[in-house]
Amino acid sequence: MSSLGAPELAVEDFLALAAHHGCGAVELRCGDDQPVTVALGAGERSALRAQLADRDLDLLALASYVRVCEPGGEVADRLLRHIELAHDLGAHGLRVFPGGADQPVAEADARAVEHLAGAAPAARAAGVRLLLETHDSHPRGADVARVVRAAADAGAGDDVGVVWDLLHPWRHGENVATTVTELGPWLDYVQIKDATGPATAPVPALTGSGDLPLATMADALEAMGYAGWVSLEWERAWHPQVPPLDQALAATVRWWADR
Repeated sequence: MSSLGAPELAVEDFLALAAHHGCGAVELRCGDDQPVTVALGAGERSALRAQLADRDLDLLALASYVRVCEPGGEVADRLLRHIELAHDLGAHGLRVFPGGADQPVAEADARAVEHLAGAAPAARAAGVRLLLETHDSHPRGADVARVVRAAADAGAGDDVGVVWDLLHPWRHGENVATTVTELGPWLDYVQIKDATGPATAPVPALTGSGDLPLATMADALEAMGYAGWVSLEWERAWHPQVPPLDQALAATVRWWADR
């Protein structure tokens, strides 16, 4: 479960909500305007890691807003700082975005490969996997797989994986079977969500009540033998009119049990 769904909650209250609903792991947003940031001191990092342990919650990913297709040397520096924080908090992975929507595809790919392969040794040493999400300029499984495959060939190996945000490949017209085939070798975890409205402006919907082919997606994951995490990303931070995370999580649990 992602903290994106409860922007009004302090971290400790979000963790309490996750534990109450029986979640085993969480994604924590990390940014300059968030409670979790690379500016946290050593004591704050230790305290947050202890809070996770006290709630018996794994930190599935530190959900950063680093965009690896962007130009500039600061991307590499930001990656290293976020890897260090992810390590200190005990995170399994560091989520990164592609970005680069206004760039030629070849240039965006090349920058992403350079940044991911360059940061892979530090991630490996920290025990943190770099996770590129289906988003931005690379919304489809084929887009992300192209980058991750090239990064692996450039020396990143298995230190770079993929977060499958269910919404974006679907709304860009990629067949579910194609997405699964493309992402399969690198799929780390899945962000589940539902939505209604036009593909150009989808609005979050309680899981199972929207337009996404969730049953087809679940069947495809089962067919590939997927045994990883499924994490609710409820985008209430961007859509404050939708129900609170507590309701969204309860709906997701019901849908998952009944699917």
